[in-house]
Amino acid sequence: MELISGLGGFVFVAALSGIIGNKADLQKLEKGQFGELAVTPVVDIDSLLTPDGALVGDTIQVVRQQLKVILQQENAIAYYQTKAVTPQVGLFERMCACFAVEMQNNPVLRDIVQGQLLTQINANLKTQQVTVEDIEASLTTIGQDMGEIKGWLERIHNQLSTHPAVPLQFQSLIAEKTEGFVGREFVFRAIQDFLQQQPNGYFIIEADPGVGKSAILAEYVRQTGCVAYFNVRSQGINRADDFLKSVCRQLIERYQLRYDLPLHPENTRDGNFLARLLTEIAPHYSPIVIAVDALDEVEMKSQTDGANVLYLPQSLPNGVYFILTKRQTYVPLTVNKPYLFNLMEYGAESLQDVQRYIEQQVHKKPSLQQWVENQGQDTATFITTLAQKSDRNFMYLRYVLEDIEENIESGAYQDLNLANLPQGLQQYYYQHWQRMGMTAKPLPRTKIKIVYVLAEARKPVSSSLISQFAGEDALTVQEVLDDWDQFLREERIEEQTRYSIYHASFQDFLHRQDIVQAAGITIRDINALIADNLAEELGL
Repeated sequence: MELISGLGGFVFVAALSGIIGNKADLQKLEKGQFGELAVTPVVDIDSLLTPDGALVGDTIQVVRQQLKVILQQENAIAYYQTKAVTPQVGLFERMCACFAVEMQNNPVLRDIVQGQLLTQINANLKTQQVTVEDIEASLTTIGQDMGEIKGWLERIHNQLSTHPAVPLQFQSLIAEKTEGFVGREFVFRAIQDFLQQQPNGYFIIEADPGVGKSAILAEYVRQTGCVAYFNVRSQGINRADDFLKSVCRQLIERYQLRYDLPLHPENTRDGNFLARLLTEIAPHYSPIVIAVDALDEVEMKSQTDGANVLYLPQSLPNGVYFILTKRQTYVPLTVNKPYLFNLMEYGAESLQDVQRYIEQQVHKKPSLQQWVENQGQDTATFITTLAQKSDRNFMYLRYVLEDIEENIESGAYQDLNLANLPQGLQQYYYQHWQRMGMTAKPLPRTKIKIVYVLAEARKPVSSSLISQFAGEDALTVQEVLDDWDQFLREERIEEQTRYSIYHASFQDFLHRQDIVQAAGITIRDINALIADNLAEELGL
């Protein structure tokens, strides 16, 4: 068996091992005069070998014989010279260069050198009861684990760098909902525990309006970049077919599936295509998390009677999870392995988060600090009192803190003080309703009609369209919109400013029987007014 094929490696090993005994031998070698070379006895090179080394005993004789055969070959010098860096350098430099080449290209030489090093390591570690085999086994395991981790990281990197985390239509909503976000660690821990402990399933967050369901889901999507869909009734984003188009598209783009886009209408007629995609993806990518907000705002008329809301699958493949939010109301959802997380049962944790939010806002806004001082209160008392009045409702805090800032800047609410702040979100709406003169005698029917038209519109509408629906002039409509701007969402669509109700809880307030009766209108009349104007516009 030929141990080493290259002369350079042999020359270097031979010189180190004492096979080439003196300077005269080196000169003969350089001139190509091979002759019989002196061989150093084994005893003289024992110091170069490790105590338990591989090259001991008869083995060294085999190596010497092979060296002598190679050195006596006629093409040895030619082979050696082709590996030299330059012919002008000395023999030692050429041997070093040759040895480097041999170490790179000659596996046998490399194994011998590495074997000696590992043998020495093994001898040194014996006192610690650790063997090279132990190290090798550990390194092999680590290498396998690192290879798997690297594969996952590359896959995640490719997904995140190639495609946006969420569709463009929800990016501004997520940014808005997560601005100033604090706390909620207990919810995220519960979600993480569910993902780790369950093979698949539905995690359903349930709570009253304004408590922060949408903000929690938006923050979760922001942190994880999972597939997401947000139902927003006031913007007309709440149909089953729109949900299926969005989520299926996200899955196809994210996991680079071979389906044509846009999807054929047949694929969004029901939930079969979504179920097929999940079944196809699940064996290769896990976990797959899909976040869906506000199931209670879904337009149920947009889907078949008796079906799950949004045609969500009854059962899921392993590794597939849905994180859902809804109010504490019924929605048609019959699924396997649902886990209901009732946010209202976590009063102490929610109160702590509310207090953290108030503290953050006070420290961030000097105008709030000034108002608290004007009230003759310290910050701690203000935080405690406002948190108690909020009923742990973040929407309440949003409106009240805005009112306080506006009061400081414009003095609009002369009677606004810590003592008379309303208790809870619905009371806040009623107090604002009164402040806007909506209960005055005689009733401001024009203003009431405009607000209700806006609330009943199924999509964002322009002031001109509101004017058309309500039968009022554009100036009057704009005045009402300006008065109620804190409850509205403005957005530019097709070069028009369009308006919608910011939060569904305000629509709930407007639908309260006592408010409707006091306003002297009916919801049916408002919807009929809108429908008649649309029919006229469409020539029906």
